[in-house]
Amino acid sequence: MDGETRNLIFEPPGDIHTLITEDEEVITLFILGGSLQYFDQDNVVIGQDDIFTVLKKYRDYCDENGIEVREDLVY
Repeated sequence: MDGETRNLIFEPPGDIHTLITEDEEVITLFILGGSLQYFDQDNVVIGQDDIFTVLKKYRDYCDENGIEVREDLVY
């Protein structure tokens, strides 16, 4: 199913994406539009991520670990 407006795409926790190539290096870009919602066992939303929360987590992690933030990754 292709993701369209108002569609729900469910990916269970622990899903692993294994990208395998023969001899070539591959750069993969995953694009997510909208937000990711996290549910508990009773289907109650217990968290949510969008571009703003993910960027904050990235910048906070870099600051806490003395890593330079790569602003060129954000466009």
